[in-house]
Amino acid sequence: MMTKLSKSTSLSYALAVAAGLAASTVSSHAQGALATISEVTGIGGNFDYTLILQNTGSQSLNSFWYGWTPGVFNLPSVPTSAANSSHGWVVTIAGNSIEWQNTASAPALAAGQSDMFTFDSTSSLAAITTTPSGQSVAFTTDNIQFNAGVSGQSTPVFAPTIVAVPEPSSMGLLAAGLLVLAGSFRSPAASRKAHRCPS
Repeated sequence: MMTKLSKSTSLSYALAVAAGLAASTVSSHAQGALATISEVTGIGGNFDYTLILQNTGSQSLNSFWYGWTPGVFNLPSVPTSAANSSHGWVVTIAGNSIEWQNTASAPALAAGQSDMFTFDSTSSLAAITTTPSGQSVAFTTDNIQFNAGVSGQSTPVFAPTIVAVPEPSSMGLLAAGLLVLAGSFRSPAASRKAHRCPS
């Protein structure tokens, strides 16, 4: 069953994803995409995963097939569950892979935009990202095509980059450290006033 992310975990994830995407190479193809993946939790033999897909091409993307390349379902096991994307793309578990497609009410992913996809699996992060497991294709057409790297239809095959999510406790320690540091930069006048003894 999918679990909701806490605000601190979501913030941590957003920071980690931004760093991961900034470190990635952007495709120069008319259709291009890059993705990051992170394990959010691992409870009771199930792992919760979050994928961020970024459209790096010049054409809008309308569908995304994770763990699939032409003729091959790449994931080591059938995902136990998956959710619609943050933009509302509808999910379908297709064998050992997952398809997400836009609908009339769920917009295409325009050039430069990103979308978030979540799913659960009994397979570890290493198992679902080691080639060929994580290899995927995104499509410019409304319907899933059965090809890769075809101009006007699909991106070249790509695989997500693993991004570590900082633990919420680490973010709390960082915030506390920043507050202490900020307090140490008070003006000398403020420090003298704070330490002045009453007369």
